[in-house]
Amino acid sequence: MNELPGGSGVLLVRTHFTDRTAWEQLCAWLRGHVPEGLLVDLRTVDEARFEGMTARQLMTFVPDHADYPCLFVADAVTFAQPTAAARERVLLVVDVDDEGPDGTFRAAASALAEIEANLSPANTDFGDYVEGVDPDGIYRGLGGM
Repeated sequence: MNELPGGSGVLLVRTHFTDRTAWEQLCAWLRGHVPEGLLVDLRTVDEARFEGMTARQLMTFVPDHADYPCLFVADAVTFAQPTAAARERVLLVVDVDDEGPDGTFRAAASALAEIEANLSPANTDFGDYVEGVDPDGIYRGLGGM
């Protein structure tokens, strides 16, 4: 079985393949909007074999030697609004440790660096983000980017 990349940093996995332009814009925006002082190593996985996979299915591809606290997933919800700005696209965030029933939440792309920066050194628990989603079910960040 081919695993997802190991190592650390931010792993963004694409599971919806209908809008290549939106995917490329999202990746470019994320690479260009890391707040000063944060070192986000964004690695993208753009492989059709992950098409339509759920969070649970993706977890079977996380290698034992992975050192990232979560997966960010660009799925059908991410690309549901074709005119959305990249920073407003909603990603699925998946707890790699999956220690409880709240193993996923949705977050605006603009909150990606904040989430990674706080989960990697365990400054914040995954559950804190689950509890911090707005009434629409999306975590939008403390201050945005």
